[in-house]
Amino acid sequence: MSNKEVTSKKQLTRERIMSAAWRLFQERGFAATSTRDIAKTAQVANGTLFTHFENKDDLLRQLMLMHIDEVIAKAKHEDTFELPKLKMRHYAQHLYRFYLQHIEFSKSLLQGLVWQGAFFSAQMEEFKKLLFDGTRQYDEVRAAAMMDCYFMTLIEGLNCEHPDVSTLVRRLSAKIALL
Repeated sequence: MSNKEVTSKKQLTRERIMSAAWRLFQERGFAATSTRDIAKTAQVANGTLFTHFENKDDLLRQLMLMHIDEVIAKAKHEDTFELPKLKMRHYAQHLYRFYLQHIEFSKSLLQGLVWQGAFFSAQMEEFKKLLFDGTRQYDEVRAAAMMDCYFMTLIEGLNCEHPDVSTLVRRLSAKIALL
């Protein structure tokens, strides 16, 4: 078997595990889904799951990262804004909708983000630069402040009894208008 075939087989196994995990997390919830359940659904040995992912939390982080990248890519196709504040509002609308559809996962992701920020640092840096795409220059301080407003608004929303995207985007807009 060639290296390319081995890589392809490993990638297919990884994708099967991720697909099974996402489906089970949505059906049963993150806490109620075991790695054994995921391996069984993916039709792999339990140990195989751990050759691809450190643990169940790592698997969730990878899944969320993948889905967030997909949401951002979709929003990018609809992005016609020039000002970073308007771009933030546009992307936040798409991302907040995703987070609110997956509240349990989003809370787990944010807990990990607080203590394992390095895992998401590349994605966050890319996103900050995306907000300033088309402007004369990138402003690191404004980008960081906008991200702070974005995440604090998200945390507030995830803790609301009945969160909705429109309210979160309005709150975010009011905050970033002050920058």
